[in-house]
Amino acid sequence: MLKLVTPPATPVVSLAEAKNHLRIFHTDDDAYIDSLVAAAAGLIDGADGWLGRAIGAQTWQYSVDRFPCSDAYAHAGRMHIPLAPLVSITSVKYTGTDGVEADVVGFRTFGAGSTQPGYVLPAVGSSWPSTQCEPESVRITFNAGYATVPQGIKHAILLMVGSLYENREDIGDGKMVELPLASKALLMPHRNWRG
Repeated sequence: MLKLVTPPATPVVSLAEAKNHLRIFHTDDDAYIDSLVAAAAGLIDGADGWLGRAIGAQTWQYSVDRFPCSDAYAHAGRMHIPLAPLVSITSVKYTGTDGVEADVVGFRTFGAGSTQPGYVLPAVGSSWPSTQCEPESVRITFNAGYATVPQGIKHAILLMVGSLYENREDIGDGKMVELPLASKALLMPHRNWRG
């Protein structure tokens, strides 16, 4: 289970960028345009977004019932972080078999800075501790998001904002409407297929 702890501090696309794209020179619609940027970004950002990745810098908590099992060679199993790009892992906490919360000390992070999902392993020569095997017994807090958002993602958001601004009423023939084709083409290389 993924829970958003801290959302991005600033929007991916600024009001000035959106207004420039829309060729709007007045301030009458500023609040409305800000809400369209938030709606477009919300459609693709985060665990439930179309991209399946964090766009702006944000903090998440990933919870599972237990740590993964070791393999046949006694190598500890990887804890995959399903939201990319991983920046850092802040903490790995668990509820032990005695019911007491504890921290995993000396864990190792892999894939930080990559555009692909990262993972965490226990310290070299150690294994994951035993847990109660209850829901959310293992909790990993991590930071994710691009330091510099790719231009394809920014332009896709601008195209969606333009479409929403021009079409202020619901459109379509009662069918579910997908992402606009150009936006989808710009976003496709950034979609997280591995998360």
